[in-house]
Amino acid sequence: MMAHDHSARHYRIDTERMLDKALGLPDQMAEAWDLADDLVECMPAGAKTLIICGMGGSAIGGQLLRDLIAEDSDVSVHIERGYTLPAFAGKKTPVVCVSYSGNTEEVLGCFRDGLERGVPMAVISSGGILTEEAKKAGVTALRVPGGMPPRAALGYLFTPLLKLAACWGFCSIEEEEFRSVLRKTRKLLDKCALEADLAGNTPMQLAKRLYGKIPLVYSGNGLLVGAAYRWKCQFNENSKCLAFVNNFPELGHNEIMGWDSPEKILQEIFLVMLTDIDDHPRVSKRMDVTYEMLEPLAAGAIKLNSVGGPGFAGRLARLLSIVALGDLASVYLAVESGKDPTPIDKIEEMKDKLRSEDE
Repeated sequence: MMAHDHSARHYRIDTERMLDKALGLPDQMAEAWDLADDLVECMPAGAKTLIICGMGGSAIGGQLLRDLIAEDSDVSVHIERGYTLPAFAGKKTPVVCVSYSGNTEEVLGCFRDGLERGVPMAVISSGGILTEEAKKAGVTALRVPGGMPPRAALGYLFTPLLKLAACWGFCSIEEEEFRSVLRKTRKLLDKCALEADLAGNTPMQLAKRLYGKIPLVYSGNGLLVGAAYRWKCQFNENSKCLAFVNNFPELGHNEIMGWDSPEKILQEIFLVMLTDIDDHPRVSKRMDVTYEMLEPLAAGAIKLNSVGGPGFAGRLARLLSIVALGDLASVYLAVESGKDPTPIDKIEEMKDKLRSEDE
């Protein structure tokens, strides 16, 4: 198939061009880095705990930040996915409420709870009720570009948190290091675009292998925990398929026994193992041994290594390399299955039913 025909077929299915949004991650991050200055200036420094409130695509940036800084920082990052702040949230505990739409009811609940408690807060959103209420309350609201699904706005939602962490001293990355990471990520994405050579296009190859299968994503318990969860969620929302996630070493004490399931079930499972050079040596050993055990049982299996060097900037590059591969694989799998990756009908139906019951 000619490149033009291949592209035309893709966009006949991917009508809202989710692929373009996934390929645009570095551009989003570059823009968001510059937008984040107001957020940095408004929040108190010196905290040892940071609470990030969000749901779905609006929460994953906080989870990625937590994994990214965990190796070097003594700061605890708590991701709140409920309706209220945790009991330990007090007047010295900074809270960032992240809702891309600005209308996420759980995040609105946390924001209002924070106002009552008098905690220092900031908001990241593209608008909506959250931005309006923040302005009325005098809370700094960083407004990012709107008009896309929250899961497609990762660069806009993650980068301000990263810059905040860097300015507070939770991590160390200079702007030029950040820009260098983005350049490396762009080069990686170029190899995965529609017109790229299929031989080097890992996510497109993976999508073809995943067709009709249930992805089971495993990682270590370090840098790639949130990235693995992102893979699972992107398969759910973009590819419209069931997908599951777990991490080592815990799964070696329970889930591994689930592989004694009947063969007809295992033949629906495709194992994706995500690894990083900073995985604990014993975790790496467990992953190698487990992969050798499970590969013959599954319908397919692949081991993917993060790409990047040492140090904090290297960790950021490695994290983005895995996130980008998962995002693209989920879009390519959607198109391979004949499904537009953008609509999320069942999620919208559930929200409509909840609204009707509340009226």
